[in-house]
Amino acid sequence: MHSSIRIGLLTLLCALLLSSRPASAQQPPPPIQGVTGTIATEGTIDAEHKAAHTIAEGAAYVVDSVKKILPGGKGTKQNPLDDFAEGSRVILRDVAKVDGESPATTEGVVVDVNHRKNQITIRLADKKTETLRVATPDATADVVVSYTDNTGAKIAHDFKRVS
Repeated sequence: MHSSIRIGLLTLLCALLLSSRPASAQQPPPPIQGVTGTIATEGTIDAEHKAAHTIAEGAAYVVDSVKKILPGGKGTKQNPLDDFAEGSRVILRDVAKVDGESPATTEGVVVDVNHRKNQITIRLADKKTETLRVATPDATADVVVSYTDNTGAKIAHDFKRVS
C-alpha cells in the first residue's frame, strides 16, 4: 500500500505540472508599435524622447564631473598650471617670428610651478631658465607651452615671458 500512495502522489504531481502554464505565458506580450495593434500617440513618443534626452544630458554631466575629479581629468574651467608638474617635459614655441623665420622651438623641463603668482619656471636644454606667466585672454601670448598627457593627447597653453 505504501507504493500505491507514491504512485498516487506522483500522478497528482504530474497532473499539476502539466496543467499549470509558465508565468510568461500567463501575461500578455508587451505592446510593439504597429505590430501588436498598439499605437502610441505623438505626445507619448515626444515624452519618451524628452526623457531619453534628459537622461543623456545627465549622463554627460556625470561624465564631465568625474573627469574633473580624476587625476589628469580636464574640467571646463581649469587653471592651466594644474596641467604642469615639476619634472614634466615640455616644448616651448615662440609665437612671434624673428626676422621672417619660423618661430623658435625649444625643449625644457618644468622646475617650478607657482600657483600664487600664476607662473611656471622651465629649465631649457642649454641650462638657462625661463619664467612664464599664464597669458590672460585679452593679452597676446609670447610663448606656447605644450606637452603630451598620459592619454597621448597634445595639450598647449599660452604664456607671457616674465624673465
